[in-house]
Amino acid sequence: MSQKKATIVNLAASNVSVSQFSADSGSLVLEQFYVEEITPGLTGDDEWLNAAIAALAGLVSAHQLRGRVTVIAPAFLLLQKPLKVPQVERQRQAQIVAFEAQNAIPYPLNEVIWDSQVMSSDGVEAEVLLFALRTEIATRIATLVSGTGLRPSSIQAAPLLDSQAFRLAGGSATEEVLIINVGARSTTLSFVGPGGVNIQTATNIGGNLLTQGVSDNTGQPFATAEAIKVGYFSGVIHLAEADPQVAILQANSQTFIRRLAQDINRRLINVRRGTNGRQPARILVTGRGSQVPGLSEQLCETLRLPVEPFDPSSVLTLGAEINTEHVQRARYQISEVIGEAARLILPQTAGVNLVPRDIASQMAFDARKPGLIAAALLAALAPWPVWMAFDAADAQNHEKVTTLTAKKKELTQYRIALIESHKKALELQGVTRELESVVLNRSNWPAFLGDLQGRVGNCKNTWIEELHVRYEALPTPPPVDGQPSSTTPPTPVFQAKVTVTARFLLPEVHLVGPQFAPAPLKASVLQRQQKQLLDEVRKSPYVASIPEDEIKPILTSPNTPKITFTLIIRSDKAL
Repeated sequence: MSQKKATIVNLAASNVSVSQFSADSGSLVLEQFYVEEITPGLTGDDEWLNAAIAALAGLVSAHQLRGRVTVIAPAFLLLQKPLKVPQVERQRQAQIVAFEAQNAIPYPLNEVIWDSQVMSSDGVEAEVLLFALRTEIATRIATLVSGTGLRPSSIQAAPLLDSQAFRLAGGSATEEVLIINVGARSTTLSFVGPGGVNIQTATNIGGNLLTQGVSDNTGQPFATAEAIKVGYFSGVIHLAEADPQVAILQANSQTFIRRLAQDINRRLINVRRGTNGRQPARILVTGRGSQVPGLSEQLCETLRLPVEPFDPSSVLTLGAEINTEHVQRARYQISEVIGEAARLILPQTAGVNLVPRDIASQMAFDARKPGLIAAALLAALAPWPVWMAFDAADAQNHEKVTTLTAKKKELTQYRIALIESHKKALELQGVTRELESVVLNRSNWPAFLGDLQGRVGNCKNTWIEELHVRYEALPTPPPVDGQPSSTTPPTPVFQAKVTVTARFLLPEVHLVGPQFAPAPLKASVLQRQQKQLLDEVRKSPYVASIPEDEIKPILTSPNTPKITFTLIIRSDKAL
């Protein structure tokens, strides 16, 4: 049984990562993980996408990555809309969602790629989450990723994945939990509980908001302000208390924390007032933006709920090539990646696919190209054995006609010559018809040769040097007692016999002596390889038997002896 694997490309706002996962006995194994930071503060979608693809191309080239991948699109690129539709059969529900999408998406539907996912249902109404990506952006992502040598099979929406990572990490199905993922350019809130999943995204609140405040108050470029922010809050950069930058960093972090807490509180109140009156029991925070000092404490105080870090990487099994410290440093960046990889383990998962249909069709066709080329090549080569047989028959007929012509000139009695020629022509006609019948029924040849080659390949240090085929007419059975004998001679039945010459390599026999004379042949080694080959060939569905009297070892070369044997082909597998 083939092992299930998945390669995931995460196009995040501040970095790009490539991860390969596999499923092993119900566990998720991280086999490869590579991450590359991109220039911070790229607010334009085109500018950011070019930088992200450049980073991805560097990873692909450095680590020789290939194959099908799932691309995770960040929340700030997506248009996300919740819908409520009647709980009806799936096909009817899909039609209703398509109709509602025309009103929910503020663009013509031909200018976006959209998909939907049912998040919850109470039996009467279903809550559906609609995701849309501009066709131009979706096409560029698919095309640029393909340009790196990878084949994007789907473009997934990042907001859907934190809840799946929570389920993989052993989250209780009966507990109401709020997962907050604070990224660089957006913050995603996932309300997970028995009633389903409710996802909301604040696309204008993220770590870049804090960096921009530091940049504005210090007069530093955005990239410099980002380096100062990360270095100071991570403890890599130590600033004196009297340094003016310390006051700016702390003031801006407090402003950022208050604004984020207020936005989350507003959304939490709206959820509580909703139809299901959801009330989270605790909050889990992840994302690099969640590491700002004081954020968890402020959320706990404002929302009056316990706050804990969310680290789903703890349930991963790390492969032999994975650097544990490397994964540990990125543990707050890969919750969405783990959520996507959870499809290898979880029985039911949520997801969308925002790859443009024309590109998906082209990629599916490209994936089939090698098989189509191989099939075309086999189809082109299939007539070759038939042509060779016809050519041999033509040469044989030509030789016989030449012989008949020469004999005809020597005959002095014209009548006898005509009668003899007529008889021989009739004989030739019967032989030709039989040859044509044999040639036209050689559809078993490619399968027989493939089967024979496979069985010889199973025998180590063994190969075929010669192969000859002959057809022998079987004796005509005597008439059954009580039945009159027919005046018409019965049609002869031919049996195919294939003579095979195989050679062995005996590495156990060494060259010794000053003249490099071969050592005596080790009979036991030859007998073992000979028995292995004959036993393997006897298992072929095409072979009826191998006559013992036609098994002939040829020992002229001690290191590479040969063996000749004859295969009697089964009548129901006629060649």
